[in-house]
Formats: sequence, C-alpha cells, structure tokens
Amino acid sequence: MNFKHLKTFIEVANGQSFSNAAARLHTVQSAISRHINALEEELGVSLFERNTRHVALTRSGEVYLTHAKAIVAHCEQAKHDAQLVAQGKQGVLRIGYLSSACAHFLPSMLRRFNEFASNIDVQIFEMTAAEQLTAFIDGSIDIGFSRPVDYGYEGLIKHKHLSDDPIYLVVNDTHFLAEKGEAGLSDLIPYPLTLFAREQAIGLFDTLISVFHQHDIRPKVHSEPASMQALLTQVASSQSVALVPGCVRNLQTQQCRFIPLNIKIFVPLEMHWENSPTATAQTWLHWCEQHVNLERETATPCSSA
Repeated sequence: MNFKHLKTFIEVANGQSFSNAAARLHTVQSAISRHINALEEELGVSLFERNTRHVALTRSGEVYLTHAKAIVAHCEQAKHDAQLVAQGKQGVLRIGYLSSACAHFLPSMLRRFNEFASNIDVQIFEMTAAEQLTAFIDGSIDIGFSRPVDYGYEGLIKHKHLSDDPIYLVVNDTHFLAEKGEAGLSDLIPYPLTLFAREQAIGLFDTLISVFHQHDIRPKVHSEPASMQALLTQVASSQSVALVPGCVRNLQTQQCRFIPLNIKIFVPLEMHWENSPTATAQTWLHWCEQHVNLERETATPCSSA
C-alpha cells in the first residue's frame, strides 16, 4: 500500500473534489485520479461515486476513510516519536548509583530532570562501583554515580569529579573509642578492622590501605562486607572498627558512632558515562551542564561528627 495514495484518498474524501485535492497537494488532477484508481484496484472496491459534478464516498469508502486517517496519524506519530528519540527527548535513561553517596542529592536532581524532559523514562539501579563498571561494559546503564573506576577503561568511560567525601572512623556506641572527639590511625591498631570489600570499590579500599602503609601501620583487616549496610550492622554488633566515607551516615546507622580522623583522607564521588553516550545520556549531560551546579549539589552534608 502506497502511503502517498492514502493521503491522496483522505484529501479527496475531505474535500469531495479531485481538483481541490490536486490544489492542496500541489499536483495535477490526473495524478490524483491515478492514485485513487491504483488504490481502488489494490483494494478491489470502489471508494467513490463520481461523475462530472459529484464526488461522494461509497459505504466501503466511508469505512476505509476511518482506517486511512488512523494509519496516517499513527505514521505521523511514529515519525515524531522516532525524531524525539534520536534527539534524546524521549526514551529511557538508566542510572546506576551508590545509595549512601547519592541519597542527599539524587532524588531532587531526578525530580527536576523529569520536569525538564518529561518524555524520558528514568530508571535507577543501586550498584557498587564494580557493578556499575560491569553494567557500562554490558551496555545496561547510561549514567553512573560512584567512586573512581579502574582507569584502564578510559577508552570506554568518561568521568567528571563531583565532590570529595571525608573518611570517618565508625564504632558501636559502647566501644572504648565511641566518646573520642577525634581519632588517629594508631587508635585502630588494637581492634579488628572492617573495610568495604575491595572487589566492590577498589579505589576506596586501596586508598585506605595506602594511608596505613604511609604511616607504617599494619591494620588487622578482619572482614570485608560487600554492602555498606552489612558493614554498619557488623560494627554495631561487635568490637570491630571501620573506616567509611562520611556519606555512609545517610544509611541506617543506629548504635554506631562516627568519629572524625585527625588526618584528612578523602574519597571522590564521580559521575560516569560512556565515551559514545546514548541520546538520552546526552540530554542528561547537557541538562547537568546548563542547569545544575554538580559540585555544590553533590557535596556531602557530613561536615560534623
């Protein structure tokens, strides 16, 4: 079925005139007649009753007009939607995020982005840094908020530094160190140390181990939970101590005390995206650049103990 023939049929039906349809379509009347004849031949029905003075739809033509208008409208909508998708104004945007690091800013950002691009369906996935890296490789997320990833993947992933999160000591609220206003690394030596699993956040783990090495301290790493909530639960229920980013206080932290360190250790939060971003990711990045002060919005509100 020729799409042009459908549009010609609709024009003739609406105006009940071959000559008027030719004028509106900027063609000649003979071309209009050819289109209608070809359509009638293909369908095997007469669409119009016509003579030199009169053009009217047959009963078959009335039925076919309803369908023809729906087909043309659907095709126009399909064209419009395809253009919106290509422009990054419609479609799906998949975001991976660290819950503890993003809880204070991501909901507000997503709400405002939805107002800016209401035709984009934003899907969010709680993921560690390692899980986000795998998701980028698999093509299952478009944007990620996490700690730095292995920069052997620079050809695949681009990044923007957002903020630096200070490291805190965390102990249970009955621990010997719980009432200290400030703690040093040497205070940790007598106690088993819990660190977030290296395979889930290589940068965080290696930063902490490197600081111990610089101060000639050999920590007694007791366990490496794969989730921050599990880490807090373990600390709250034992005499082990842990070093965590301050943003972890956004999680459930009952029976835990967070103590500043007497040396400044920071871990970065970054936004990541593919080297060749999807159209919706490009829309997100453009919106962030034009409408969001990322450094200010993502700064961790954890400056006091």
